[in-house]
Amino acid sequence: MTDSCFPYLIAVDGGGTSCRFVLLGAGDPAADLPDTSAPKSCGASPRRLVVTGGSANVYTAPDQAVETLSAGLADLQRQSGLTDEVFHQIPVYAGLAGVIDGESAARVAEALPQAHVRVEDDRMPAVVGALGEDTASLIGVGTGSFLGRQVAGQVTLIGGHGTVLGDEASGGWLGRRALQLTLQAAEGIEPMTPLLRSCLRDFSNETAKIVRFAQTARPVAFGAYAPRVAKAAVEGDAAGRRLMAEGAEYLCNGLQALGRRPEEPVYHIGGVAAQYAAYLPADVADYLRGAEGSPLDGALELARRFAREIAQEMV
Repeated sequence: MTDSCFPYLIAVDGGGTSCRFVLLGAGDPAADLPDTSAPKSCGASPRRLVVTGGSANVYTAPDQAVETLSAGLADLQRQSGLTDEVFHQIPVYAGLAGVIDGESAARVAEALPQAHVRVEDDRMPAVVGALGEDTASLIGVGTGSFLGRQVAGQVTLIGGHGTVLGDEASGGWLGRRALQLTLQAAEGIEPMTPLLRSCLRDFSNETAKIVRFAQTARPVAFGAYAPRVAKAAVEGDAAGRRLMAEGAEYLCNGLQALGRRPEEPVYHIGGVAAQYAAYLPADVADYLRGAEGSPLDGALELARRFAREIAQEMV
């Protein structure tokens, strides 16, 4: 059985692109779940069933998020062979993109058929999965960005407010800032550099085309410029180095705001995070670590914690 001695747990790693649903159990004969390398708990060898689904962004498309979750849960039930009576009592933990407050989380949880549901921001399982049980900090820097810190199982999060008001240091932010500097260089406000000149050439040297692009560009489209910025910085381009330094400064300020202590590990996830190593001070760069596990691992651990809470309340 699971840590809480519930026979099954469900964890959802939900993103704006796709979702993964995991049914973790103890190999109950009623369910045909394949063997897994998941840790043993309550003395039994866990088994798991995994299905995938579509996008689930609670902020941009709440109705679609509920539809995706409902369909994924139904798929899990169908493949497991569990009855409604058993399946609907399984605790569900869902870490979802676009959960900006408790109200939005509660609306999604209440729309699902399960008796026990906890919905949280998808940054939570990312932190828990990356850090394990360590007291440590995390910088998550991909197309978007956020920071987190865990102390004795308690997680604090900052950032991740989207491309308009946040996501500093991210790939999307680097691309947007590079194009902003390109416009300013074309107008003589900033010095022109090889990086900015190459960006301008992408738009046939016409600033109006950059403005039109930016009106509709998604973060991933801006993020396509991030590798070029990082490469230019390594080659000594002044604009590239300036942007990488600005991003690194934000990350350092974020770690300080989280209360990171000297010599405390800083884990990183996301395709851009490691690019900042050369621009961070030694007291941060020397303690950078790769993630211990994935957001799905974190979602499973948070599902276990949720199930233990329910079990304690039922005593």
